[in-house]
Amino acid sequence: MKTIKDFKNELIKRRELVLELESEKNPSFEEVKKMLIEKFSNENIDVYSIKGGFGKKTFTIKANIYDSEKNLSDMKKLEITRKQKKENLKKIEEKKE
Repeated sequence: MKTIKDFKNELIKRRELVLELESEKNPSFEEVKKMLIEKFSNENIDVYSIKGGFGKKTFTIKANIYDSEKNLSDMKKLEITRKQKKENLKKIEEKKE
């Protein structure tokens, strides 16, 4: 696993990582999280993107390592899914009419 970008975001109290992993098969989010826990000795990890090119054995992984469990849970509460965004847009459009 090779580190491409490692940025410490003091405002949100997290470490933002972009990594490159060589693997024969697509790694799952849980597998990547376990690898990162072993590498960085921290349980507060959020893996949010794993992308690979067609026919390539390298994968780009984006993850955040939070300073504490509270910071991780606070950020997860703020996360909005695509489905929730669509529902919110629908509600706004209905109010306009």
